[in-house]
Amino acid sequence: MELNYKIIVVTPTYNRKSTLPKLYQSLKNQNKKDFVWLIIDDGSSDDTREYVEKISRENEIIINYIYQDNGGKGRALNKAFTFFETASLYVIVDSDDYLLNDAIENVQKYIDKYKDVENIGAFFFHYKTEDGNVIKPTGNIISKDKVMTRYEYNNKYKQNDGCVCYFGRAVKKYKYPEFQGEKYVGPTVIQLLMANEYKMVFSPEVIGVAEYQENGLTQVGRKLRMKNPLGMLFYSGLQQSERASFKTRIKNSIGAQAYRFISNLDRQALINYDLTKYLRGWALFPGLFLKMYWTTKHEKGRIK
Repeated sequence: MELNYKIIVVTPTYNRKSTLPKLYQSLKNQNKKDFVWLIIDDGSSDDTREYVEKISRENEIIINYIYQDNGGKGRALNKAFTFFETASLYVIVDSDDYLLNDAIENVQKYIDKYKDVENIGAFFFHYKTEDGNVIKPTGNIISKDKVMTRYEYNNKYKQNDGCVCYFGRAVKKYKYPEFQGEKYVGPTVIQLLMANEYKMVFSPEVIGVAEYQENGLTQVGRKLRMKNPLGMLFYSGLQQSERASFKTRIKNSIGAQAYRFISNLDRQALINYDLTKYLRGWALFPGLFLKMYWTTKHEKGRIK
């Protein structure tokens, strides 16, 4: 029996009432409106709830709103992935981004093309900036679809921001790790976790516009990572896979030890979190020095 995939536009948001209207307008402007907008409010203290209630009454598009205590984007997405059936495609659109008018239409074309390829777990589409420049990795943007794992793409093209769309069949199996007291983990973690089972389709299509906020995840950088050392240790561990380039493995082996020292957790606590498998003995002292370097820069206010 052929499955009709439901498109779910997922927006995790935290105190972004000021940017949501532009995204909402872009969703109203879609050529194809056969989708659900699922907003996961990650503990906002502004008027996000009131705004969503107001636009929901307009009945322009189908909106589902879920509130959770502030726990970070990973937890918000994990919650989103528990809703709807396996035959869904989750289109992740941050609250400070918006879509071009033909975005959902293009997404549907890719669903129709790849839905029966069982080892495809996600799509990646490009974004552009407000001034029209495509956000791309080092070198030229790809000219045709590339079917590969996130590791393979990073090794060849480097990592860049864009719109990731997950098939329900993938995110019902793979989730973001959640560590007590932490709210952040590398956004590509699920793509790395699922690489043994699923590949991704990296498309040359541009479907949206990214706007980087002063206090957004992209701008916060190293400070955010240092505040979430266990999540970053986990991410660094995945980047030590033999699928990653040699340079990437070395860099992340040292980074894992640095985050281990930042966490201040003893070995038993790390064992309980199943994180010691990512710690390489040879990287201990380089990791300690890296931790000292980051900490010194942080104390002097130079880390961004």
